[in-house]
Amino acid sequence: MNKTKVLVSELTLFAIIQFLGIFVASKFLIRRPEVLATPQISLTYFIMIFLMSVAFIFIAMRLFKNKHGFKLLFVFLIVIGSRTVFAAFMSEFYASIIALIIVALWVAIPYVFMHNIALIFAISGISTELGFSLSLSTILFLFGVLSIYDVIAVYKTKHMVKMFTGLMDRGLLLALIVPITKSWFSKVSEVKPKAGFMLLGTGDIAFPLILAVSVLKISLYSSIFVAGGSIIGAALVFYLLINQQSRRAIPALPPIALCSIAGFLLSLII
Repeated sequence: MNKTKVLVSELTLFAIIQFLGIFVASKFLIRRPEVLATPQISLTYFIMIFLMSVAFIFIAMRLFKNKHGFKLLFVFLIVIGSRTVFAAFMSEFYASIIALIIVALWVAIPYVFMHNIALIFAISGISTELGFSLSLSTILFLFGVLSIYDVIAVYKTKHMVKMFTGLMDRGLLLALIVPITKSWFSKVSEVKPKAGFMLLGTGDIAFPLILAVSVLKISLYSSIFVAGGSIIGAALVFYLLINQQSRRAIPALPPIALCSIAGFLLSLII
């Protein structure tokens, strides 16, 4: 395995999402400054929705074995996220058309590179929406709580790993795919953990961008520092993953969260 090549691929995908999201958010602030008046989602409401979503996914996994329903959820995420990205540059009508085209391409071209492209737009757009909808204090609190949750869910209860693999078996792969020994033109249906691919969970990528968009209200400078910190955090996760004695899933959010917050604090000092 060429570790440098894999690291560069991982960080490139990660950075594209961070800076695309910041760019989209900055365009919204210029073209549609009313987004600053977006109703804020309370901490209690967000946690309630998060827990309900996790419970719903586990119940759905037990009740439904057909892959089509789970793939519809992925389609929904692509449409919502892509529409947000392109709505920053054009009318909502044309943004919706392009979002549907991306979905059509994702269906017609079921390969790793197309899956990643669709997910890049989905994560960038949805994270931008959440960044405008959550207060900075709420996001910082969630970073702490979800980092602890991530450790418990991966190492103790292991339900995060079970949920991830269960969804993947049903055709819902909520992760960017970085080929290690395989190809970008491999079929997504052939992707398995520890089988020539590295998977980057969407939550680990989305949360630093949510923070970056939120601090964009303070300054673009701070937002870029958050993105830079998150990229360093992603590199640290890669180092920890590659240097394990036995390969297994690790909680990626804690180091990414820590480095993202460190980047924000550094921007306030410099």
